[in-house]
Amino acid sequence: MMKKLLLSASALFLMNVGSFAQVCTPNISCIPVGQAYGVCPDSATGLAVGVVNQAYSQEVSIKVPTDGTDFGFPTATIVSIEVTGVDSLAPGLNYQCAPANCTFPGGSNGCFLISGTPTQVWNKKIIVNAVAHTTIFGVPIDQPQTNQQFRSIVVAATSIADLDMSKFDVKQNSPNPFSEKAEIYFSSTTDSEVEFKVYNMVGAVVYSNKFEAQKGANTIKLEANSFAAGVYIYSVKSGNTTITKRMVVTSK
Repeated sequence: MMKKLLLSASALFLMNVGSFAQVCTPNISCIPVGQAYGVCPDSATGLAVGVVNQAYSQEVSIKVPTDGTDFGFPTATIVSIEVTGVDSLAPGLNYQCAPANCTFPGGSNGCFLISGTPTQVWNKKIIVNAVAHTTIFGVPIDQPQTNQQFRSIVVAATSIADLDMSKFDVKQNSPNPFSEKAEIYFSSTTDSEVEFKVYNMVGAVVYSNKFEAQKGANTIKLEANSFAAGVYIYSVKSGNTTITKRMVVTSK
Protein backbone atom coordinates (compact mmCIF):
# COMPACT_ATOMS: atom_id res chain seq x y z
CA MET A 1 0.00 0.00 0.00
CA MET A 2 2.78 2.43 0.95
CA LYS A 3 4.58 1.66 -2.31
CA LYS A 4 1.40 2.43 -4.29
CA LEU A 5 0.94 5.70 -2.41
CA LEU A 6 4.53 6.73 -3.11
CA LEU A 7 4.16 5.85 -6.79
CA SER A 8 0.91 7.82 -7.00
CA ALA A 9 2.49 10.81 -5.27
CA SER A 10 5.49 10.65 -7.60
CA ALA A 11 3.26 10.48 -10.64
CA LEU A 12 1.21 13.45 -9.42
CA PHE A 13 4.40 15.44 -8.75
CA LEU A 14 5.72 14.71 -12.23
CA MET A 15 2.39 15.68 -13.80
CA ASN A 16 2.42 18.98 -11.92
CA VAL A 17 6.04 19.66 -12.86
CA GLY A 18 5.26 18.81 -16.47
CA SER A 19 2.24 21.10 -16.62
CA PHE A 20 4.21 23.90 -14.94
CA ALA A 21 7.10 23.52 -17.36
CA GLN A 22 4.76 23.76 -20.32
CA VAL A 23 3.37 27.17 -19.34
CA CYS A 24 6.33 29.16 -20.70
CA THR A 25 10.11 29.46 -20.62
CA PRO A 26 11.66 32.92 -20.10
CA ASN A 27 13.32 34.27 -23.24
CA ILE A 28 15.00 37.66 -22.73
CA SER A 29 17.04 37.64 -25.94
CA CYS A 30 15.51 40.94 -27.07
CA ILE A 31 16.95 42.80 -24.06
CA PRO A 32 20.38 44.39 -24.73
CA VAL A 33 23.30 42.84 -22.87
CA GLY A 34 23.96 44.71 -19.64
CA GLN A 35 20.45 46.19 -19.41
CA ALA A 36 19.07 45.50 -15.93
CA TYR A 37 15.38 45.43 -16.79
CA GLY A 38 13.25 44.67 -19.81
CA VAL A 39 10.31 42.87 -21.38
CA CYS A 40 10.30 40.59 -24.43
CA PRO A 41 8.96 40.94 -27.04
CA ASP A 42 9.88 44.60 -27.17
CA SER A 43 7.38 47.33 -28.05
CA ALA A 44 8.60 47.50 -31.66
CA THR A 45 7.84 43.81 -32.21
CA GLY A 46 4.64 43.72 -30.19
CA LEU A 47 2.46 40.70 -29.56
CA ALA A 48 1.42 38.31 -32.30
CA VAL A 49 -1.85 39.18 -34.03
CA GLY A 50 -4.67 36.76 -33.24
CA VAL A 51 -7.41 35.48 -35.53
CA VAL A 52 -11.04 35.05 -34.48
CA ASN A 53 -11.88 31.45 -33.49
CA GLN A 54 -8.28 30.25 -33.94
CA ALA A 55 -6.04 29.10 -31.07
CA TYR A 56 -3.62 31.78 -29.88
CA SER A 57 -0.40 31.61 -27.86
CA GLN A 58 2.10 34.36 -27.00
CA GLU A 59 4.85 34.30 -24.38
CA VAL A 60 5.93 37.47 -22.59
CA SER A 61 9.23 37.36 -20.66
CA ILE A 62 10.42 39.71 -17.93
CA LYS A 63 13.94 40.45 -16.74
CA VAL A 64 13.62 41.67 -13.15
CA PRO A 65 16.19 44.18 -11.85
CA THR A 66 17.81 44.08 -8.42
CA ASP A 67 17.12 47.74 -7.65
CA GLY A 68 14.44 50.30 -8.43
CA THR A 69 16.42 52.59 -10.76
CA ASP A 70 14.24 51.73 -13.77
CA PHE A 71 11.12 52.54 -11.75
CA GLY A 72 12.35 55.88 -10.42
CA PHE A 73 13.46 54.58 -7.01
CA PRO A 74 17.26 54.08 -7.22
CA THR A 75 17.61 53.54 -3.47
CA ALA A 76 15.09 50.68 -3.45
CA THR A 77 16.08 47.03 -3.45
CA ILE A 78 13.73 44.88 -5.52
CA VAL A 79 12.55 41.89 -3.50
CA SER A 80 10.17 40.77 -6.24
CA ILE A 81 7.77 41.99 -8.92
CA GLU A 82 4.27 40.53 -8.80
CA VAL A 83 1.98 40.65 -11.85
CA THR A 84 -1.51 41.24 -10.42
CA GLY A 85 -3.54 41.45 -13.63
CA VAL A 86 -3.53 41.84 -17.41
CA ASP A 87 -6.39 44.07 -18.55
CA SER A 88 -8.03 44.47 -21.97
CA LEU A 89 -7.06 41.12 -23.44
CA ALA A 90 -9.35 40.05 -26.27
CA PRO A 91 -12.37 38.02 -25.09
CA GLY A 92 -11.39 34.35 -24.98
CA LEU A 93 -7.79 35.00 -23.95
CA ASN A 94 -6.27 34.50 -20.50
CA TYR A 95 -2.78 34.45 -18.98
CA GLN A 96 -0.73 32.06 -16.87
CA CYS A 97 2.62 32.76 -15.20
CA ALA A 98 5.80 30.82 -14.52
CA PRO A 99 6.05 30.72 -11.55
CA ALA A 100 2.33 30.16 -11.08
CA ASN A 101 1.96 32.85 -8.41
CA CYS A 102 3.13 35.49 -10.93
CA THR A 103 5.80 36.70 -8.49
CA PHE A 104 9.29 37.12 -9.94
CA PRO A 105 12.20 37.61 -7.49
CA GLY A 106 14.64 40.49 -7.99
CA GLY A 107 17.49 39.53 -10.30
CA SER A 108 15.51 36.68 -11.92
CA ASN A 109 13.76 36.06 -15.24
CA GLY A 110 10.10 35.12 -15.45
CA CYS A 111 7.36 34.87 -18.02
CA PHE A 112 3.64 34.63 -18.58
CA LEU A 113 1.70 33.00 -21.40
CA ILE A 114 -1.27 34.64 -23.09
CA SER A 115 -3.37 31.91 -24.68
CA GLY A 116 -6.85 30.80 -25.60
CA THR A 117 -9.19 31.23 -28.56
CA PRO A 118 -10.24 34.83 -29.24
CA THR A 119 -13.94 35.19 -30.00
CA GLN A 120 -14.17 38.61 -31.64
CA VAL A 121 -12.25 41.24 -33.57
CA TRP A 122 -10.28 43.32 -31.06
CA ASN A 123 -7.71 46.11 -30.96
CA LYS A 124 -7.05 47.54 -27.51
CA LYS A 125 -4.04 48.54 -25.45
CA ILE A 126 -3.12 45.96 -22.81
CA ILE A 127 -2.43 47.19 -19.28
CA VAL A 128 -0.17 44.88 -17.29
CA ASN A 129 -0.66 45.70 -13.61
CA ALA A 130 2.12 44.80 -11.19
CA VAL A 131 3.47 45.55 -7.74
CA ALA A 132 7.17 45.99 -7.08
CA HIS A 133 7.85 44.64 -3.60
CA THR A 134 10.86 46.63 -2.42
CA THR A 135 12.82 47.63 0.62
CA ILE A 136 14.16 51.16 1.05
CA PHE A 137 16.79 51.45 3.80
CA GLY A 138 15.44 48.16 5.15
CA VAL A 139 11.80 49.28 5.24
CA PRO A 140 9.38 47.17 3.12
CA ILE A 141 7.50 49.34 0.59
CA ASP A 142 5.19 48.23 -2.25
CA GLN A 143 5.29 50.27 -5.46
CA PRO A 144 2.37 49.78 -7.93
CA GLN A 145 3.55 49.58 -11.56
CA THR A 146 1.87 49.42 -14.97
CA ASN A 147 3.16 48.50 -18.42
CA GLN A 148 1.23 49.60 -21.53
CA GLN A 149 3.62 48.79 -24.36
CA PHE A 150 1.48 46.09 -26.01
CA ARG A 151 -1.87 45.84 -27.78
CA SER A 152 -4.21 42.86 -27.95
CA ILE A 153 -5.08 42.65 -31.64
CA VAL A 154 -7.45 40.10 -33.15
CA VAL A 155 -8.62 40.18 -36.76
CA ALA A 156 -11.27 38.27 -38.69
CA ALA A 157 -10.24 34.97 -40.21
CA THR A 158 -10.39 36.36 -43.75
CA SER A 159 -8.32 39.47 -42.99
CA ILE A 160 -4.92 38.09 -42.07
CA ALA A 161 -3.89 36.47 -45.36
CA ASP A 162 -1.24 38.47 -47.21
CA LEU A 163 -1.34 41.34 -44.69
CA ASP A 164 2.26 42.22 -43.82
CA MET A 165 2.30 43.44 -40.22
CA SER A 166 5.91 44.63 -40.50
CA LYS A 167 4.98 47.56 -42.76
CA PHE A 168 2.08 49.69 -43.98
CA ASP A 169 0.00 47.25 -46.01
CA VAL A 170 -3.56 47.26 -47.36
CA LYS A 171 -5.72 44.23 -48.10
CA GLN A 172 -8.42 43.99 -50.76
CA ASN A 173 -11.88 44.83 -49.42
CA SER A 174 -13.90 41.77 -48.44
CA PRO A 175 -16.27 40.78 -49.88
CA ASN A 176 -15.65 42.15 -53.35
CA PRO A 177 -18.03 42.75 -55.10
CA PHE A 178 -20.39 43.71 -52.27
CA SER A 179 -24.01 44.82 -52.07
CA GLU A 180 -24.38 45.57 -48.35
CA LYS A 181 -21.23 45.87 -46.24
CA ALA A 182 -17.51 45.31 -46.72
CA GLU A 183 -14.31 45.77 -44.74
CA ILE A 184 -10.81 46.85 -45.69
CA TYR A 185 -8.02 45.65 -43.42
CA PHE A 186 -4.67 47.40 -43.31
CA SER A 187 -1.60 47.31 -41.09
CA SER A 188 0.28 50.25 -39.61
CA THR A 189 3.66 50.21 -37.86
CA THR A 190 2.78 53.25 -35.71
CA ASP A 191 -0.16 55.21 -34.37
CA SER A 192 -0.62 57.69 -37.22
CA GLU A 193 -3.09 59.61 -39.34
CA VAL A 194 -4.39 57.77 -42.41
CA GLU A 195 -6.31 59.22 -45.36
CA PHE A 196 -8.91 57.11 -47.16
CA LYS A 197 -10.40 58.13 -50.54
CA VAL A 198 -12.74 56.52 -53.03
CA TYR A 199 -12.71 57.56 -56.71
CA ASN A 200 -15.15 56.82 -59.51
CA MET A 201 -13.89 55.65 -62.88
CA VAL A 202 -13.43 59.20 -64.22
CA GLY A 203 -11.15 60.09 -61.30
CA ALA A 204 -13.57 62.16 -59.22
CA VAL A 205 -13.39 61.77 -55.46
CA VAL A 206 -16.73 60.45 -54.20
CA TYR A 207 -15.67 59.84 -50.60
CA SER A 208 -12.82 61.11 -48.41
CA ASN A 209 -12.00 60.69 -44.73
CA LYS A 210 -9.04 61.04 -42.38
CA PHE A 211 -8.72 59.07 -39.15
CA GLU A 212 -6.19 57.93 -36.58
CA ALA A 213 -4.84 54.44 -37.28
CA GLN A 214 -3.48 52.36 -34.43
CA LYS A 215 -0.29 50.35 -34.54
CA GLY A 216 -1.14 46.87 -35.83
CA ALA A 217 -4.24 45.78 -37.72
CA ASN A 218 -6.94 48.32 -38.55
CA THR A 219 -10.33 48.16 -40.25
CA ILE A 220 -12.18 50.49 -42.61
CA LYS A 221 -15.89 49.67 -42.79
CA LEU A 222 -17.85 50.33 -45.99
CA GLU A 223 -21.59 50.63 -46.54
CA ALA A 224 -22.82 49.89 -50.06
CA ASN A 225 -25.67 52.41 -49.73
CA SER A 226 -23.01 55.16 -49.60
CA PHE A 227 -22.20 54.51 -53.27
CA ALA A 228 -24.05 54.03 -56.51
CA ALA A 229 -23.62 50.61 -58.10
CA GLY A 230 -20.40 50.57 -60.11
CA VAL A 231 -16.62 50.16 -60.14
CA TYR A 232 -14.43 52.30 -57.91
CA ILE A 233 -10.79 52.83 -57.00
CA TYR A 234 -9.94 53.38 -53.34
CA SER A 235 -6.70 54.58 -51.80
CA VAL A 236 -5.28 54.39 -48.30
CA LYS A 237 -2.47 56.85 -47.58
CA SER A 238 -0.08 56.80 -44.62
CA GLY A 239 2.74 59.34 -44.62
CA ASN A 240 4.27 59.35 -48.11
CA THR A 241 2.92 55.90 -49.02
CA THR A 242 -0.36 55.39 -50.87
CA ILE A 243 -1.83 52.00 -51.75
CA THR A 244 -4.74 51.70 -54.17
CA LYS A 245 -7.20 48.90 -54.86
CA ARG A 246 -10.28 48.33 -57.05
CA MET A 247 -13.71 47.58 -55.62
CA VAL A 248 -17.10 46.80 -57.09
CA VAL A 249 -20.43 47.83 -55.58
CA THR A 250 -23.49 45.95 -56.83
CA SER A 251 -27.18 46.66 -56.33
CA LYS A 252 -29.21 44.37 -54.05
